[in-house]
Parts: sequence; structure tokens; C-alpha cells
Amino acid sequence: MPNTVIEPPTAHLCLTGTSFMSYANQYRKAAIVWLPIAKRMQRFDPVSYYLFCLSLELHLKSFIWLTDRSTPERIRKKYWHNLEKLWSDSKDRGIDKYAKATDLRDRVISLVGPYYRKRQFNYLDLDMVFSGYTNVREEPRIIPTLKRLTGQLDKSLHTPILHASQT
Repeated sequence: MPNTVIEPPTAHLCLTGTSFMSYANQYRKAAIVWLPIAKRMQRFDPVSYYLFCLSLELHLKSFIWLTDRSTPERIRKKYWHNLEKLWSDSKDRGIDKYAKATDLRDRVISLVGPYYRKRQFNYLDLDMVFSGYTNVREEPRIIPTLKRLTGQLDKSLHTPILHASQT
């Protein structure tokens, strides 16, 4: 038996909405830890916006997965980083069961969505630093709204995503 070689079969990894949900929760937690630091700064801080937007993106992708069980790769390719499309499609699929779609949430997502989609919160863009973000800076309810929305999705989607991932 010393010359016996055992080759296990190829493993297949089946990713589900839990992969989106897990990272969404981690980015939300990072944003919450970062908020007190950001508040001490005397300038616009894009990091909080980026972390909450990323959390929202991944929560919405986990919800989309829950409603159609598409592969995470297919969901990523369909939506990329388009918060506005994710939010619109999530509303069409009944996100209200997990977090109410309100006019304020619609406005906040339409304000941050274009910046997030173009990756302007996470790459240094001097034009944006000096001349952009005006409409974002002028809306003080963005961060609190994103914080509340991602918190609601964190709590309300957790159990349904875990149950659906086991079937």
C-alpha cells in the first residue's frame, strides 16, 4: 500500500447570497467604526460614503439572489456597481418586505449612485475633491439614511438568506 495514490474528486463550490451578505455586513461595520474618525475631519470624507454604498450594493445583490437564485457571478455582471439599477430592480422584486423604499432613500441613492458607479468615492479624483460632491455635501441625511437602510437590510435579510442558502 505504500505506492497507493488516492485522488479526491474535484470539489464544486456553490456560492449563494451569503457571500454578498457576509461582505455587506463587514463593510457596514467598517463604516460605523470609521464614522467618528470622519466626523473629526474638516473636509469632505469619501470613505464613509464608499463603505456604506458598498455595503448597500452587496445587500441588494444578496436580495436579488434571494428572489431569483441566480449565480453571484451573473448578478455581478448584470449590475456591477450600479446602485440605482440595483435599487430599482429590488423595489420591483419587493424589497419593501425587508426595508421600506421611501422618497428619501430614492433621493439618497440617486445622489450617491453616479459617484459610486464611477468609483469616485474610492479613487482620488482631484476635480471631484475641489469642485464636485457639492450636491452630496449639501445633503446631510445621506450617511444617516445609508446607515439605517443597510442596518435594516442586515437584520431583515440575514435569516431568509441563510435559509435559502441551505436549500
